[in-house]
Amino acid sequence: MNKVFLFSIALLIFQKSFCQKNISIEALSGIGINKELLLVNKKINNYNSFIFRLNTSYRFKIYEEFFTETGIGAQWHFSSGNIKASEFNSTSLRIGIPIIIGRTLFEKASAALGVAISNNKDFDKFDFKSDYNLRTSFLLKGNYSIKNNLDIILVVQKNLSDVPDLYLLNQPNVDISFGVSYKLL
Repeated sequence: MNKVFLFSIALLIFQKSFCQKNISIEALSGIGINKELLLVNKKINNYNSFIFRLNTSYRFKIYEEFFTETGIGAQWHFSSGNIKASEFNSTSLRIGIPIIIGRTLFEKASAALGVAISNNKDFDKFDFKSDYNLRTSFLLKGNYSIKNNLDIILVVQKNLSDVPDLYLLNQPNVDISFGVSYKLL
């Protein structure tokens, strides 16, 4: 009986949350930034990283101007560089799950921060017994509404996990992405 009563109270308190939901599709592109990287004690020169993201996000209001957002997204990282006379190019796919809390700043803009969890290794090398399978990143996100269902978004993601430089080749320590978000609902 107590559980039903508590659940009913919770529904009454948060009923606005369930009525004001937004599901969005996001497309972003950006650059990756690393400090000096070393691989086998050799400095990596001319490092470049380009990122393309395709996300779905689910946002709901939690209290007055505050909201929370989660979803799932795919990130493609295209990196290149050289070590002495050797050059490398790499492409990797990462799946990420963000969990953020934000605030509407004024009618058309909002800002949010949180964490994102993503795979740190390619799927064919993913082993539950090994280290460095997952990566946790700090996430900062800003939205500016152009129309009712179209936003411009900026996402800054900073690696929080302690991973060796080898894993920073495919997915940089910091990435900055800019793109659009289309609200479906």
